[in-house]
Amino acid sequence: MPGKNIRLIPLLAALGAITGISSASAADLAARPYTKAAVAPIATIYNWTGFYIGAQVGWSEVRDSQVMSSPTLAPLALSSKADGVVGGGHVGYNFQAGQLVFGVEGDIEGNSARGSYLIPPPLDQPANGTQRLDWQGSVRGRVGLALDRVLFYGTGGWAFGHFTDGYFTPGTAFNETVSSTRDGWTAGAGIEYAVAPNWTARAEYRYTDWGKHTNVLNTYLAPPGSSVDEVKEHAARIGISYKFGGPVVAKY
Repeated sequence: MPGKNIRLIPLLAALGAITGISSASAADLAARPYTKAAVAPIATIYNWTGFYIGAQVGWSEVRDSQVMSSPTLAPLALSSKADGVVGGGHVGYNFQAGQLVFGVEGDIEGNSARGSYLIPPPLDQPANGTQRLDWQGSVRGRVGLALDRVLFYGTGGWAFGHFTDGYFTPGTAFNETVSSTRDGWTAGAGIEYAVAPNWTARAEYRYTDWGKHTNVLNTYLAPPGSSVDEVKEHAARIGISYKFGGPVVAKY
């Protein structure tokens, strides 16, 4: 038996050394400071919901087709085209549901479109006509698809504007100017981009049909007659808007 005890001593010593090393290693592991894993940055998406106000400017082309007549004048077909700068301000509201954006917008603008045309002499004299689109406005709906900061949209609604038509026969008393406020419909499409949390920029095309209007000519034509005209407008605009509220939304 004493011989066996002597042989166990080295084994017990080795086990003790191993246990001590394991305890020390465990102590070292416990003493290491806790390091929190890095948090991935939170992505954000743009929220188009909110009221906005802005300004726009562009180029307008106004095309006019007229039919002039009187009791003593056979129907006379006329046409003209006018170009000019259009610009003004707009205000609106958007509501975003998922990627769909619904809104309403109104605008008011001045227009420098001026056109003139020759009128074949109804009274055996040369004559000319003029047309101005003085100012215009619209109230429209908007529907769009939002891809984060980019919005593709269509728009359409009611249009209203003020026109001034002139009919002149130089050197005679047969001259007349007629003013009228007309309405019609307008529709178009555009793209808008959020350049900052509260600022957006846009580019837009719109077609406006001003319908048919009758100018009664009491002085230009004798006996009195009329000119029925039909006006259509093509316009391209760029603009900028300031959006109130509606911050970007966190996307985890």
